[in-house]
Amino acid sequence: MPYPFDETFASGIPAGFGTSGGGGGITATWNSTAEAVDLVFTQAQNFWRITAAEQASDFWFEMDVEIVAATANPYFGFWLWTGVGSYEGHRIAVINGNWYHSFWSSGGSEAEQIYSVNAAWAGIGGRKTIRLDVKRSTAGIWHYQLSVDGAVVWRETKRWYSTFLPCIFGHGTTLRLHRAAGSTPSALGDAPALAQRLLPVVIAKRVLVADHAAALRFNHRGLRFLAGTRNHYYHGRHRLTGTVKEKGVSVDLPVSRRVLLLDERANFVVRETWSDAVTGAYSFEYINPAIRYLVISYDYKQNFRAAVADNLTAEPMP
Repeated sequence: MPYPFDETFASGIPAGFGTSGGGGGITATWNSTAEAVDLVFTQAQNFWRITAAEQASDFWFEMDVEIVAATANPYFGFWLWTGVGSYEGHRIAVINGNWYHSFWSSGGSEAEQIYSVNAAWAGIGGRKTIRLDVKRSTAGIWHYQLSVDGAVVWRETKRWYSTFLPCIFGHGTTLRLHRAAGSTPSALGDAPALAQRLLPVVIAKRVLVADHAAALRFNHRGLRFLAGTRNHYYHGRHRLTGTVKEKGVSVDLPVSRRVLLLDERANFVVRETWSDAVTGAYSFEYINPAIRYLVISYDYKQNFRAAVADNLTAEPMP
């Protein structure tokens, strides 16, 4: 299906319009009464891939979507898939009534989840037209703009990846898709240039206190453009992995805890993630191998002191 497209589903789901992606737990059914598509997502990282051509330059994608049901709080949004593996790309989603952005590796590892803005409307019965404008600069910097019913709620700058396929994401949620449309170019202006020389000035204004470090999701709303610069400077084809365990009587137990990756020399937070609750494993991927890193894991339950590992170097990714 080529760009542009504008589908209202008045007479059904066009053949080949969308396919199941990510975790693959999606049921798409035409609702003849509503003249819409009911998308039922299982409790996994699932997205409905709109089978248009991948976009290597400016584009926009929007959906008129209604929240029909959810196992807990509605959990849904966009997934910009690169076409590599099951997951690689960006997820921009509503989680517990707030918009978040995070990177995903091809195998399904999440990195650097950041918070943007509240989405108080995102409850059962809520219906909005949500639009994502994407623009790429000549330097390969991607600029995103998220709008809800025409009002801009978030702008973000990132570097990673060369092409994107826009997809509709859901997790334990049922969405009623009344319309899906996409076209080129984007309505955005040029993405801002990165200014690495200004990093020390900006970093001086960032104070990471204990409450922030232990929070379920660290809210750096004011650092979104800094994050774009950070990703540019520390990007690479290497990774650093490890595990977080809680000391037990006879055996240490894997736990889910916030883990920070710092540039050891600059004392600057490069990435942030959470260790897996089952295995205790964490991974920082696509990082620069020339940097010496420091890893800190925090016990948000405040039963143990933070664990620190220093003088670490990244290894080549598989």
